Amino acid sequence: MQVEGRQLEEAFSDYGGAITTAIGMSGQTPDSTSGTAKSTSPLVNSNGDVEMKEDENNELIERGISAESVHETAARLLFMAIKWAKNLPSFTLLCFRDQVILLEEGWCDLFLLSVFQWSLPMEKCPLLNSSLPLSANAVRYLQDLFMRIRNYNIDQGEFACLKALVLFRPETRGLKDFAHVEELQDQAQQMLARHAVASGPTRFGRLLLLLPLLRTVGSDKIEKVFFEATFGNMSIEKLICKMYKR
Repeated sequence: MQVEGRQLEEAFSDYGGAITTAIGMSGQTPDSTSGTAKSTSPLVNSNGDVEMKEDENNELIERGISAESVHETAARLLFMAIKWAKNLPSFTLLCFRDQVILLEEGWCDLFLLSVFQWSLPMEKCPLLNSSLPLSANAVRYLQDLFMRIRNYNIDQGEFACLKALVLFRPETRGLKDFAHVEELQDQAQQMLARHAVASGPTRFGRLLLLLPLLRTVGSDKIEKVFFEATFGNMSIEKLICKMYKR
């Protein structure tokens, strides 16, 4: 089912109702079990909600995975990832143009991290077992990356840090205030380092090395596989703009 026009607003309300709590980026340590900061921070959402309840994810697995359910879940994860970013106070302090540019650049990484975070079982995903635009190598790569991330047992606080790192990319072309974006990225990196050191001296480096791997499969292919059936010819970039106009 494709989403167009007014349906987009309704879908956004349905899929985007729950928002993940962001990590604190002003020196506060996130709680490793909830992913929330232990005290108030400029980048902590006021909602205190989580993206997707664990029982919802378990229900998806138990009832069996169809292409339709994967499309629905993918759309929901994308909407929530974007709304998560929109509700970060420090992100909203950036100029409107920089916000849109960063989301247009980082939506795919945010989506994939959300997929891995909520354990959408990619090894059983019917979209990756068909003759769609992904090559056999790309399919194998995504499945291997999923298994690798799952074996790392990344907690909610670490996922929040990683999402902040892929969102705040100062090298993104066209940014007006890249210095501020760079500062936010530095804070996210410092936060991840402090949080990960409790699990061993090499964990921080291993987590950072995961981020470039998210871009091995092009965002155009991810968009076609997971979102074309829902949004048709509407690009994710156009979708982001429509979300911001709500």
